[in-house]
Amino acid sequence: MAFQKTKSINQIEERMETLEPESLRYKILDSARRFKSSWIELGQYLFIVYKDKMFKNWGYLTFEAYCSKEIGIRQVTAMKLLKSYSFLEHEEPAFLKRQSFDEPKPNEIPSVDSVNMLRLAKQNTRVSEDDYKTLRGEVLDEVKEDAEVKKKIKYILKSNAPKSITEDTVGRKDKLAGKFLSQLRTARHEMGLLSFPAKIVKQVDELIDILEDFQG
Repeated sequence: MAFQKTKSINQIEERMETLEPESLRYKILDSARRFKSSWIELGQYLFIVYKDKMFKNWGYLTFEAYCSKEIGIRQVTAMKLLKSYSFLEHEEPAFLKRQSFDEPKPNEIPSVDSVNMLRLAKQNTRVSEDDYKTLRGEVLDEVKEDAEVKKKIKYILKSNAPKSITEDTVGRKDKLAGKFLSQLRTARHEMGLLSFPAKIVKQVDELIDILEDFQG
């Protein structure tokens, strides 16, 4: 059975046909097309585009508009890719050096969700150094499934939770945090479309990170 391309993939390939294969813009589109097996590469490119505001040279007012219209990914996904790559670059440079983007092996590369969870765990004061080392090994070396990583983090956070906090209180806090996080993500998306000042957008991103960290 032939592989049925999605509308998004077709749009990306059509745009690629108008660009020079050696250009950065072409390479980013190609990376987006191969997203599942090369998210680290795409994250690296997005990090460069975001940091240097290169999207403006390509006719986009905001990074969010570029991601949505050019490579067909949502702002939330784009920021997760960008932040997860940045985390690996700063915290795990040796891991990045081991990766070969020319011959990607999806089963040997941890998912962006697992790396993002590891990134958030690194920032969480309830995750001890020993717990983090164990978690790091499971994500980067053993390449555990997302569900296993999430389960492990929840166990760590629950084990290190203050004894005075009841399960009912924890449940209510999680529910409220989830509701606020959903509203904040929606607001963040609209802020990108309306070209809010970068300083405000950055602070909102940091608050989203804190809430994601809180939820585990």
